[in-house]
Amino acid sequence: MVDRTDAELLVAASAGSAESYSAFFRRHVEPITRYSVRRCANPDDVADLVGETFLVALQAAHRYRPETDTALPWLFGIARRLLAKQRRKYVGTRRLEVKVSNAFPAFTASEEDSVAAAIDAARQAPALEEAMSRLTRSEREVLELVAYDGLSPSEAAVTLDITPNAARLRLSRARKAVRNHLDSTTVVGAAHEEAGYAV
Repeated sequence: MVDRTDAELLVAASAGSAESYSAFFRRHVEPITRYSVRRCANPDDVADLVGETFLVALQAAHRYRPETDTALPWLFGIARRLLAKQRRKYVGTRRLEVKVSNAFPAFTASEEDSVAAAIDAARQAPALEEAMSRLTRSEREVLELVAYDGLSPSEAAVTLDITPNAARLRLSRARKAVRNHLDSTTVVGAAHEEAGYAV
């Protein structure tokens, strides 16, 4: 049996099919959870954001109009609006951290490679976070959607409610800024090591 499209599942869900809604939920819950983990302050906020995103999606299912092959950008758009609401609710709390490395631990047959990759990522994390913090909010949003959440620039455009050209332009600027910062950090770090300043 051929898998139904997201649009077909949402049409059926809006007509009251719990099975269709369940299939839609299972198809997209993992990326929405990863999106939430990286942007929320604690597990309770993650659970709230994921649950509310799918609740709003069910309530709005009859209004869904496919702009891409997947409804994921539409879901990210819902989650993004809910996250903004959640952040406004907690004004005064410390700035949210981007959680990447330990969101979904994955141990495969080659665990040593995973550990080595995690160590490398941990070494690069401070410089990467600093580079990301220098981006404008709009540049950071599109870079996170593409690099972390796996969307194409066109899909990110749907999430952010901008044109695909605007998304590609922001992505290009963001990638260049991050690359330049990481390159300059590497050069400075190497110079310090040669001078004997490395810890």
